[in-house]
Amino acid sequence: MTTTGHATASDSMKVTVLAAARLVAVRFAPDTALTGAHGTRMVDALKTVVGARGDLFGLMADARGVTGTDAEYRAVTGAFFRAHRDDARIALTNLAPVVRILAEMFRVGIGLQLKTFPDEAAARSWLRTQGVG
Repeated sequence: MTTTGHATASDSMKVTVLAAARLVAVRFAPDTALTGAHGTRMVDALKTVVGARGDLFGLMADARGVTGTDAEYRAVTGAFFRAHRDDARIALTNLAPVVRILAEMFRVGIGLQLKTFPDEAAARSWLRTQGVG
């Protein structure tokens, strides 16, 4: 479930939509393997902050606890980000080594503005320099 302005949680994923900032923040429970359901939930939240073409929006994801992704997750999120590669800015923190490799393959394969950061403060700072937040 996703709400605007405050956090809601499912059993393995917490999504916060900050509509005024055009930003979606996501956190995961420990030992979460991302599935198509996770991807759909995230994309649905992102659709609420997408504006007209050229309006930047962001995703800030704390990936602590993520153990991997399945093909359906990659398909759902890949299709969304391909359509928004010029407008989306993605800031990731706390990536396990395997997840870092998956994120880098996603960045290169789709041509995204995606960066990894050591902490949330650095991620937020970069997003602000990109015009998000």
